[in-house]
Amino acid sequence: MRPYPAPGGLLPWSSSNQGDFFLWTTSLAGPQEWTVTVASRNGAWWHYTGGAVQFLADLVSGALVPWALPTVRPEITWIDRPGGGGSRMS
Repeated sequence: MRPYPAPGGLLPWSSSNQGDFFLWTTSLAGPQEWTVTVASRNGAWWHYTGGAVQFLADLVSGALVPWALPTVRPEITWIDRPGGGGSRMS
């Protein structure tokens, strides 16, 4: 596979904390048609046909089998306000 901007080239957009890479497989049809490609740290490559936001939503919600990716565990974070009383951030 060739790097972007070659037609069909790979364009990196993120990585995991364990060495996995998330890329778009580009196309001449434009960004709305790009496929999410995952290059896992163990050498496996796979494709997701939805967009990047849907990929992340499916990964975090558990709707997507993560294959060789690290487990995602959503956390609820509390922020202490001056004078007490925390607020929940999700």
